[in-house]
Amino acid sequence: MASSDEKIIRAPIACILGHIDHGKTSLLDYIRGTVVQQREAAGITQHIGASYFPTEDIKEFLRKSKQEFADKEIKLPGILIVDTPGHAAFMNLRRRGGAVADIAILVIDVTAGTMPITWESVRILREKRTPFVIAANKIDRISGWKPTKDADFLDSYNKQKPHVKDFLDEKLLQIVGNFLEEGFKGIDRYDKIKDFTKKIAIVPTSAKTGEGISTLFMVLMGLTQQYLTENLKFSEGPAKGVVLEVKKEKGYGKTMDVLIYDGVLKKGDEFIVGGLEKPIKSKVRALLSPKPLDEIRDPRQKFDSKDFVSAAAGIKILAPNIEDVVAGSPIKGIGAPSEEESVYEEILSEVESIRIKTDKAGVVLKADALGSLEALENHFSQSGVKISIADVGPIKKEDVLNAYIVRDFDPYSAVVLGFNVPILPEAEEQAYNDNIRIFTNNVIYRLLEDYIEYSETRRSEDTAKELGELTLPAKLKMFPEYIFRNSNPAVFGVSVEGGTLKPKVSVITDKGKRVGRVHQLQDKGQSLEKAEKDSEVAISIRGIEIGRDIGKDEILYVNVPESHVRQLMAKFLNELTSDQKDVLREFIKLMRATQHPWWGM
Repeated sequence: MASSDEKIIRAPIACILGHIDHGKTSLLDYIRGTVVQQREAAGITQHIGASYFPTEDIKEFLRKSKQEFADKEIKLPGILIVDTPGHAAFMNLRRRGGAVADIAILVIDVTAGTMPITWESVRILREKRTPFVIAANKIDRISGWKPTKDADFLDSYNKQKPHVKDFLDEKLLQIVGNFLEEGFKGIDRYDKIKDFTKKIAIVPTSAKTGEGISTLFMVLMGLTQQYLTENLKFSEGPAKGVVLEVKKEKGYGKTMDVLIYDGVLKKGDEFIVGGLEKPIKSKVRALLSPKPLDEIRDPRQKFDSKDFVSAAAGIKILAPNIEDVVAGSPIKGIGAPSEEESVYEEILSEVESIRIKTDKAGVVLKADALGSLEALENHFSQSGVKISIADVGPIKKEDVLNAYIVRDFDPYSAVVLGFNVPILPEAEEQAYNDNIRIFTNNVIYRLLEDYIEYSETRRSEDTAKELGELTLPAKLKMFPEYIFRNSNPAVFGVSVEGGTLKPKVSVITDKGKRVGRVHQLQDKGQSLEKAEKDSEVAISIRGIEIGRDIGKDEILYVNVPESHVRQLMAKFLNELTSDQKDVLREFIKLMRATQHPWWGM
């Protein structure tokens, strides 16, 4: 085991994120491949989903690019770069109070620019308060670019022709503009930044030629060393970590891929980890690490067995009773028997703080892992979506039944939303029987958009239906010159001064006198379903005689029932047009003046 002097600070944990096809895997492969070629046999160790690069090996690589890079003092023991296949995996790199990652590399194809998944990644980094550096990748694809293998970016950039430099500058400026629009106040190319705590650095790179990769290392190491060492204090105590993935491994059964971010984990150690129903206590049977990258395809032995690992490290754990462990769960070693209860409560508290179970009306959320669930809750809550239940695991019959219960309180929230999870057959059948909608997606913002679109459409349809069943206000002015028939029925022309006039509604005069029910609306001999503001139509009313019951030049109002007035004012005021609102207020004022002061209140 390393001496305490060497363990003053642990290696920082860096994650690579970005849109598919923007080159994050290629970038990581290039870093692994080139640095591995430089190492001696005992150098780089590849962990589960991560590669650990000791400082000496990094310096050897930097020396190829620029001697002055290699001469810089690096106090860090190395760096652990975690490969996160998609932003969903990054969400599992979580711990209470933030992210496990100390820093992130956001990869953007400089020729294509930002994409929706780029912004999904940015939102998650922002939520986790994880500092990040942008690798503006694929500079080798810039038209006319003359590559220099493994060169520092500026050394290569300065050799390019002016029009090539101008084109790259323009592409970088577009990325800067996109981030400014998203509310980021400071972002620039790394060499133009004086205070890295106030601005996000862009490092142009190529995963094909290696250009800018040494520069990226220097910015990463420099940033971490200068600003984040407080986060890197190392403890020799029991391990603290997070479960990246739980899976079946051929020849081993169920295994856990775990990222240890603090402390030490030894073979034989007891630990507690988050489970589907409750925390699970188990014991390390074996710690497995893949062989170095140049041997990883060796079919004879896929893993090396370790006696212990210390932070920061990725490791595969073999242990009994881990079938129900949930990805994204915290894992913590038990230092002494007396600590078991407190460790159990700590894990339970952290897991339960993410799961939601309330009596309130809200959607039912299901996710594949705790990290995903946490991110889902943040996105949905920020968008004003209420959540009744949030949990991990597949969509089950019970979830559909819970959504059905919600329907009585809020029909628009009576849905089940699943992120990266399957729907069990029993749940599909129950959803069909109960007419409950299930939405699934593996992109959070799309799942949110799908639900919001569904909810708003349903609301609009229901509002239109309910509004269609209510009597709408309208104000009419008679045309004395267009009295087509005095009685049986009376037929005369009117101008709709405001509101919406429909057949079968009662009308009154502006003195409150009841006139009768409008039988029909007509325009040029054609019957109409409705007439809006500024329309001129003929209406027919039975049971009255013009000249005796009403004059030839009256102002008429639709007689909106008081119960309808209350609904329009309380529920649908925002659905009414401005002229409908004006006429409704005039009508209420008229009724209060001619009938009861409290009318319509």
